[in-house]
Amino acid sequence: MPTIEHSALTTTELHEPKGAAGAAANNVYIADGAGSGAWTGTTYVISGVIDNISTAATVYIPTPEAGTVKQVTTVLGGTIATSAVAVVVKNAAAATMGTITVNDAGSAAGDIDSVTPSTNNTFTANSFVTIDTDGASTNTVKLYFSLLVERS
Repeated sequence: MPTIEHSALTTTELHEPKGAAGAAANNVYIADGAGSGAWTGTTYVISGVIDNISTAATVYIPTPEAGTVKQVTTVLGGTIATSAVAVVVKNAAAATMGTITVNDAGSAAGDIDSVTPSTNNTFTANSFVTIDTDGASTNTVKLYFSLLVERS
């Protein structure tokens, strides 16, 4: 049998990667560094800012593609006082995905909090997710957020 280098294969001799027939749409193969790997969903990040965590507000985040929120991470832009703030993440039906408590005690710029939603965390294309703050603290401080989304 002759030896044929992969670089010399023609279009009709090429094949799909192992397991492609069973992979879900929008999945990619990720190597594990040990000679194998797995098919996994692709992700993207939606980021934004709440201008003042100390004022009750709702931020609407458009979702251009269908997906599942895998994690929500926040970064505090400064020191808050008086009370902790509840930051609630909801889907378009107003069902709660998760709540992040941003503590006032010892707070400082760069404080990171997160939640990993496991329910109510899917959405359709051209929909939205909301992030609410109860505004319970004092001091005018920004809260930056990122949603890690797996495409459906």
